Amino acid sequence: MKLSQIRDILAVAEHGSLRAAARQLDVAQPAITRSIRELEDELGATLFERHARGVRLTDMGKAFVRRATTVEAELRRAREEIAQLRGRHRGEVSVALSSAPSVTLLPTAFAAFRRHYPDVVLKLSENFFPAIQADLASGRLDFYVGPVEAPMAQPQFAMDPLYENTRVGLARKGHPLIARRSLAELVDAQWVRVTMSAGGNDSAFEAMFAMHGLAAPQVALHARSNLLALLAVANSDLLAIVPQPWLALPTMAGLFDPIVLDAPLPASPIFLVRRHDMPLTPVAEHFSDLIRRAALNHGRHGV
Repeated sequence: MKLSQIRDILAVAEHGSLRAAARQLDVAQPAITRSIRELEDELGATLFERHARGVRLTDMGKAFVRRATTVEAELRRAREEIAQLRGRHRGEVSVALSSAPSVTLLPTAFAAFRRHYPDVVLKLSENFFPAIQADLASGRLDFYVGPVEAPMAQPQFAMDPLYENTRVGLARKGHPLIARRSLAELVDAQWVRVTMSAGGNDSAFEAMFAMHGLAAPQVALHARSNLLALLAVANSDLLAIVPQPWLALPTMAGLFDPIVLDAPLPASPIFLVRRHDMPLTPVAEHFSDLIRRAALNHGRHGV
C-alpha cells in the first residue's frame, strides 16, 4: 500500500468523482483509476461503485476511508511536528469552538498566537461536540473547546474543564415579556433554538424547561447559525436562550435586552477536549495553552 494510493482514495471519496479528484491533485485521471484498482486488488475488495454522477464508496470503502483519514491526518502532523521542532513554525491548527468560548477565550488567545506564529494557519469552526466528535477522533481536528454532555462517557478523549458556563434569556429591545422572571412566566412565548445538528433534535433546550416541571417550549425556529438566531430575535417577538458572554459583545446592547430570571439556567461546563492517544503538534499545544490561560483569566475576573 502506497501513500499516494491513500491520497487518491481520499480525494475521490471527498469529491465523488475521478475527474474532480484528478483535477484537485493535478494528476491524470487514468493514473488515479489505476491507483485505485491496484489498491482494490491488494485489499481484495471494491472500494467504489459507479453511479450516474460519479462514484460512491461501498461499505468496505467507507471502512477504509475512516482509517485512511486518520493515517493522512497523522502523517501531515508528523511532517509539521518535525518542521516545528527544527524551528520552522509553519503548518496549521484546526480547532472547533462553541459560541461561548469564542467570545470569552478566543480573542485573547488568537491575538497572542498570531504574535508568536504569524505563519501558522488557524482553521476555526463553530460547532458543538456531538457534531465534531468523529472529526476529532479521526484527527481532522486538533481539539475542541465548548460544552460536553456526560463527559465521563467519552474515554477516548482527554477532557480538561475550563470554566463554569451560564445562560440567559434574550429578547429584542422593547419586548413585551422583558420583565418576566421565570421560565413558567414564559410558557406562552415562542422560541428560537440554536442547534448544530441537521435534524435540530438536541435535547438540552427542552431539558431546561423539564427541570422546572414545564412542558416543552414552543420552538418556532431552528437556527444552525448563531447569527441567524440573533437576526431572528432582533426582528421578531421570538426569544432565545444564549450563553451569558454574548451580552458582552459591543453590538448586543443596542439591539437586545436580557431576560433576567430568578433561577439560573443550567449549562454544561466548558471543556478543552483532545484525543488521549496522540499528542498535539508543538504549535497546536501552544494554542491550547493560550486557551487555558485565557480561561484562568476569565475565571479570576468572572467575565
